[in-house]
Amino acid sequence: MKILISFLLIYFLTPLSFADEWKQTNKWRISCGIVDKDSLIVNGKQKKFTKNEFKIADVVFKLDKGDVGSCKTDKKPSGGFPYSGRQEITTKLPVGHTIFETDILIEGAPSARTTIFQIHDSRNKGAPPSWIGLNGGWKIIHKFPKDQCSPQNCKMHKFKTLEIGKTYRFKAEIDYQKKSKFLSVKYFLNDEFILQHFDVPLSMKKYDGPYGLGKPYIKIGIYRIGDTGTTTYHYKNLLVKNKKKSSFTKGDDI
Repeated sequence: MKILISFLLIYFLTPLSFADEWKQTNKWRISCGIVDKDSLIVNGKQKKFTKNEFKIADVVFKLDKGDVGSCKTDKKPSGGFPYSGRQEITTKLPVGHTIFETDILIEGAPSARTTIFQIHDSRNKGAPPSWIGLNGGWKIIHKFPKDQCSPQNCKMHKFKTLEIGKTYRFKAEIDYQKKSKFLSVKYFLNDEFILQHFDVPLSMKKYDGPYGLGKPYIKIGIYRIGDTGTTTYHYKNLLVKNKKKSSFTKGDDI
């Protein structure tokens, strides 16, 4: 009888303990294509285009002045500029509590607008659920779907301007519950809470994305308009981890 009780306790409690454990995820894909041989360096090596997933620890994105991205829309005018520059990679956003963190170093020339980190839900137009980037003065800016997040839920806490050539620790803490159809994100820079996007609705439209219909995903790398020269992003010591049982809080805790 004791053996049976022990077995039942292990059987029913083990899934709960697994759900509360952090697990690393490291499966990335190239978004759209490769601009040239120097535009994407993965783990110290030039990356050729592949549809297969790959692992990363360090990744470098580099675009020169006039480089146009490989997505169809990149050749069209955007934001008052004739084209968009793009070199990005993506990974599927797991259900539950996810933390993305990396050391980031930016070098080179500014753009009118460029991204650092995005969360997409495969909608085919407008801003994604969460977007953080930089303006032409290297000041941190952000976007979310227009009229879909209140000023109380989507706001900056600290206005930051990055120093070019300096390494920062960047962190995004994400809560994604599939049934709720909402997404919440907290952003940190050098362990300082700088930005929140809370309870942003995910698109109900089933447009196809890289991971299937309506599946949200993370995107990193350079996506810019109004380029003025060569820009390089270094993402070092990159880590993505997830646990199914969320402990996400809407405070400034790390």
